[in-house]
Order: sequence, then C-alpha cells, then structure tokens
Amino acid sequence: MQPALDSTILDRLISQGRERGYLTTEDLRVNLPVENMSAEDIALVVVQLEETGIAVDLEERLLSPASRPMPPQQRSAEIIPFPGSRTAWEKSRTKPLQPASPAEPEQRSAVEEGDPFSKWIIIAGGGVTFAFFTLLIFATAG
Repeated sequence: MQPALDSTILDRLISQGRERGYLTTEDLRVNLPVENMSAEDIALVVVQLEETGIAVDLEERLLSPASRPMPPQQRSAEIIPFPGSRTAWEKSRTKPLQPASPAEPEQRSAVEEGDPFSKWIIIAGGGVTFAFFTLLIFATAG
C-alpha cells in the first residue's frame, strides 16, 4: 500500500476537475505516480474524487493488474556457495564406514543369574518397607 497521498496533489486534481467538470486518465497519470500505485490505491483516489462531485473518465486497463507491468522483484537473500570444492565433500561422503568393534558381554547381576537367596532378600526388604509405612500411617492417623 502506498503512503498517504499528499493533500496538495489531491487538491490540485479537485481544482482541475471542478474547472472542467471531469478528469481523465491522462490527468491522473500527469499528477499521480500511477505506474508505482496498485489498482486499489488508484481506486481509492478515484473514489475520493467522485465523493467531491468530480466525474472521472477512467480507462479500465488502468485498474486491471494483468495489463500493468509488474515491478521487478528484488532478491531478499543471495545463496553463497559453501567454501571448498564439491568433489572433496562428495569423496568424504563415499568413504566406507569403519567396522564397529564387537560389544563386550554385559555383566549380569546376582538376581538375573538365578541366585534364589538374593531374590528372597529383595522380597523380604520390600515386605518390611511396606509394613513400616503401613504402621506409620495408622499411628499418625489415629
């Protein structure tokens, strides 16, 4: 959207329109930067002029975006190539991977090996802990 139109330009167009009774597309081109304005901006100016009672003889191609030349697009960023040659990078990617060393066998705990005495110690410890917390809850509750 264009910045607000200068009131002196609009006043000049209004005075020309009141003198002749109408404005043409050429009058708009002379007084406004029509090539840099969007179709919506031009339509807003025409509406303002018509609200003051000035008829505007406007060519339809001025408001159609297809017939207006598009301003050149500016590139927002430039892609900079990575330093170094591309072939060196490709060579490093094609090297075979080093074979992994075999994993060391894991040490198993006494519980996993099947020692029945250690399993009973863990079960007894859990039972004692459960009994302790149960007694603690009943002692504080009542």
